Amino acid sequence: MNEINTLDMAFVVDTTGSMGSFIQAAQRQMIAMIEALAQSNSVELQLGVVEYRDHPPQDRLVSRVYPFTTDLRAAQTTIARLKPDGGGDGPESVFDGLVAACRELTWRPHARRLTILVGDAPPHGVGGGGDAFPKGCPCGETIESVTATAERARITIYALGLTGAVRDSFGRLSRGTGGEYFDVGQGNAAIERLQTLLKTEFGQLTFDRHLLELRSTDRSLGIDALAERLTSSRPAVASALSRLGARGLLSR
Repeated sequence: MNEINTLDMAFVVDTTGSMGSFIQAAQRQMIAMIEALAQSNSVELQLGVVEYRDHPPQDRLVSRVYPFTTDLRAAQTTIARLKPDGGGDGPESVFDGLVAACRELTWRPHARRLTILVGDAPPHGVGGGGDAFPKGCPCGETIESVTATAERARITIYALGLTGAVRDSFGRLSRGTGGEYFDVGQGNAAIERLQTLLKTEFGQLTFDRHLLELRSTDRSLGIDALAERLTSSRPAVASALSRLGARGLLSR
C-alpha cells in the first residue's frame, strides 16, 4: 500500500544562453517548490531534472536527463548547478525535453506524476520569431504529439513561462494534459497551486487506504456498498475511486 502516497516530479528546464538573465530566479522558484513539497510528511517524493537546449547547428546539447532521486538536497544541487549556455535562434528544443522526461525518466508505476516546464522561448514550428526550423522541430514532435505522450504516461504538465513569447505554446502544452500555465512572477501562485493539488491527492490517505483494502478483498463492491462499509458518503467514495483509478491503483 506504500505506493498510495508516492509523488514523482520532474523539472524540464531551458538552459540556453538566453536564460542567463532568468536562470537564477527560475532556480529559486524551483527550489522553493521542492522545499514546499517536502513539508508534506505524508508524501514520498522523488525528483528528476531534464535540461534542454537546441538541435544542431544551433547547439549540440538537445536534452540531458538527471535521474529521479529521493535525496532532495541532491535534486536542489542539480538545479542550482544548471548553467545557461549555447542556443542560437529564438525557439528551442522544448518538445525534446518534455519527451525525454516522459520516456527516459523511471517513473514509479502508481505515483502521481508531474512535470514542471520552465523556459523563456517557445518550441520550434509554432510561429516563434527567428525560428531556424519554422516548419517544425527536427524531432518531428508537435504540441499535440507531446501532450498525447504525456497523457499516455499519466504525466500532468505545469508550465512557468519566463517571457510572453511562450504563453501560447506553454499554455497549450500544460492545459492539454490537465495542468496549468503560470507567467513569470507567478512562482508563488504555482507553488500554492501544487500544494492545493497535493492536498486534494494525498489529503485523505487513511480513507483511501481503507477503501483499497476493501476493494482488494471484494472487487464486486460498488460505490454504495463501499460507502456503507466505510460509513462515508457516496461523493467521498466516488472521489476516492477517481483519484486511485487514475493512478492504476484499483487494477492491481
